Amino acid sequence: MAEISLVYLGLGGNLGDVAKHFEHAQQALDSHPKITVLRTSSQYISKAWGGGVVDVSAQNDYLNQVIELETSVSTENLLRFSQQLEREAGRNPQAQRWAARTLDIDILLYGQQLQCTSVLELPHPRMLLRAFVLKPLAELSPELQIPGAGQVLAALQALSPTERNNTQRFAVV
Repeated sequence: MAEISLVYLGLGGNLGDVAKHFEHAQQALDSHPKITVLRTSSQYISKAWGGGVVDVSAQNDYLNQVIELETSVSTENLLRFSQQLEREAGRNPQAQRWAARTLDIDILLYGQQLQCTSVLELPHPRMLLRAFVLKPLAELSPELQIPGAGQVLAALQALSPTERNNTQRFAVV
């Protein structure tokens, strides 16, 4: 029997009905025979974040959320399944990096696994720079250890105040 791992996924999007895409992704993940969704964070709103290749200043704000799950699915198969869910939500897999998107699913942590391949790096290589990842992750598990980086809450507190303030809990009215 395959080992069961605790996994954290980051969801984001800024095109279309993002909350509906999140709900569909969560249901699809939980319907998978080898995945159990344990908890989801609140939703957070953040400014578009980019690597300088795409002008993100004109993009809509992003909605973000973290999902905690248990799975025996391999990292590679979880990545493929996540990419399938992104395509079902209307994401163009050929779109430029940092472009606006309907749904983005990142594998943030897969247990305490360290992995670096041409298609996947664990822990997620930019999660320590992003309040829109660390805030919802800290909501779920503030004491969680990020391999090689310490506790989630400490990583969040290490961000600049500007970065922390660019991400706020989304209030549903």
